[in-house]
Amino acid sequence: MNPKIKTFAKSIVPLLEWLSENPNDKDIKYVVSRIVRFSSRNPKDLGIPYMYSIGALNEAKNRGIDNLPEKLKWVRWNQQTHKSGLNDTSRKNGVFHLEHIVPVSQVCLKLYSLNEITVKSIHDILIDNLKLAWILKTEQKKLDSINRSGIRTEDELTKLKIFIKGFNY
Repeated sequence: MNPKIKTFAKSIVPLLEWLSENPNDKDIKYVVSRIVRFSSRNPKDLGIPYMYSIGALNEAKNRGIDNLPEKLKWVRWNQQTHKSGLNDTSRKNGVFHLEHIVPVSQVCLKLYSLNEITVKSIHDILIDNLKLAWILKTEQKKLDSINRSGIRTEDELTKLKIFIKGFNY
């Protein structure tokens, strides 16, 4: 087990146990979603590299960003605007976007539907679903217009001509 993900899983256990008795507690659901989102902040800590779209790779090449594609696998969202990162103008108005291929809401639904709430079962869901990818903002808009927070499939991304290395390419 990944030690950091195991720690996040341990913190989620009592929250899911509470939710099994109080399924409409929006505050607890919010806390679970924040833990899930936070658990994906640093791919190097987890040993789970970010994926990237072919569009993002090509844009990074056009910008002369060095050490590709390794940089796209490990650069964190808060390094998007750094010279040592993606050298983007800003996160809001920039070119790149870090997308949850499996949206946090979908990961949480899997957690809420667990029959057996254990550290291992939570750990396994997190490991299997922490799929994030650097994509272009234009690709994000296209994806969000079709499927903002639902399950994203390889076929769906292929039809939208969004090719994610390690997912549907």
